[in-house]
Amino acid sequence: MTAKTPIRIATRGSRLALVQARMAGDALQKQTGRPYELISVKTTGDKFMGDLSTVGGKGVFVKEVEDAVMDGEADIAVHSMKDVPGPHEQPAGLVIPAMLPREDIRDVCVCREGESFVALKKGSKIGTSSLRRATQLRATFPDLEVVPIRGNVDSRLEKLKNKEVDALMLAKAGLDRLNLTGRISEVFEPDMMCPAVGQGAIGVQCREDDADMIEMLKSINHTDTFTCVTAERAMLEVLAGNCHTPIAGYCEVTKGGSLRLIALVTSLDGREVVRTRQKMPYDNPITIGQTAGQDLQKQGADRIIAAITSEAVA
Repeated sequence: MTAKTPIRIATRGSRLALVQARMAGDALQKQTGRPYELISVKTTGDKFMGDLSTVGGKGVFVKEVEDAVMDGEADIAVHSMKDVPGPHEQPAGLVIPAMLPREDIRDVCVCREGESFVALKKGSKIGTSSLRRATQLRATFPDLEVVPIRGNVDSRLEKLKNKEVDALMLAKAGLDRLNLTGRISEVFEPDMMCPAVGQGAIGVQCREDDADMIEMLKSINHTDTFTCVTAERAMLEVLAGNCHTPIAGYCEVTKGGSLRLIALVTSLDGREVVRTRQKMPYDNPITIGQTAGQDLQKQGADRIIAAITSEAVA
């Protein structure tokens, strides 16, 4: 492999996924001088428009992309970290040595042009594919009807335009990356809508035996993002979180340089919410995540998760 050999980047084929893959490729090219090429992969999650829990949950958005790296068809894979299953579900032989600088972690509401979230009437339909968003919406806005909606951002916007739903819940980072910030009707601060673990972060994955690539990826790693997402995922691992579990949490670096992690678990109907808030030194991301997960367990998170998982399996 020479300095002119393109780095092969496996990615989902959606417009947002391609934008994110180019962000990683551009960062690598700037740092190493190596060109890159994108390898678009159609995942099970992209093909299947039904309930994701019946086909393996959110891991179905990454499996085929990971397979391309494992099979040698690509050198690296680029993922939205919120789509990557917890550490306890990671495939052997792959590592994520780098994350790009995190963008906005917040959730947003998108309404039809000329309409607003605050003006939505009782019974208005809010579309989301996220169990986490659905349960928090039920907890905070019980007069609104939450309905499942799948597809990429463009197809969801089309469904909104066609009045299949009255509003959409989406991640602000994705809309910003697609230059659709102007479509946002309402931005929810984390204390109102706690974001997903890894939301706003892009991870770059490679084979664990590819030492050269690991070193190249480390050169584009954003340390604060990597540290904070590591903390969030440590919390997720304690709770054995999966697609059936509405776990939310985010970690941030305080002005004093410490880590602060805020997380919650919600029942399906939104009536029961357990929360935690932890603060620790910067060099303890795994410890703060584990502590947050254990605190949620003490408050009954395991019982809530077990009930939700049983209902989903049934």
